[in-house]
Amino acid sequence: MNYENLNLEKFSGYGSKVSRKISITKSFSFGIPPALFKENNIDGFEKVALFFDKKAGIIGLNFNNNEGFKLAKYGTGDKRAASFLARSFFTGYGLDPAKCKGRYVPDKINREGIGELFLINLESKALPE
Repeated sequence: MNYENLNLEKFSGYGSKVSRKISITKSFSFGIPPALFKENNIDGFEKVALFFDKKAGIIGLNFNNNEGFKLAKYGTGDKRAASFLARSFFTGYGLDPAKCKGRYVPDKINREGIGELFLINLESKALPE
C-alpha cells in the first residue's frame, strides 16, 4: 500500500466533551456539557427555570434571563459549559438525587407561554412513591 496518498487529518478534540446529555448529580446539581451549551447558545442566558411533571417523571429546563436557578458558567471556547445547583427543586418534589443521577439525552420542544424547553425523562425508579 502506498502511504504517500493518505489524507490524514489531525484530531484536535483532546479533553473535550462531545456529549449532549444533561447530567444530574447526587449533590443536587445539573450539568450542561460543552456541545449542548454551544449548539444552543446557552452562554446568552443567566438563569434556568425548571418544570416537573410528577406523573410522567419529566423535568423541563428553560434557559432565560428572568427567573430560575443561576447558571454557573465555566471554561472557554469549545470547552465552555454550565451547571446549577437545584437543592430546593429536589426537596420540593421529594426527589432523591442519588436515584436521579445520570446522564440524560434531552428532547427539545417549544411550549406556548414558556418557550424552548429541554425535557429529560427520569426513570420510574427515581420518582417518589
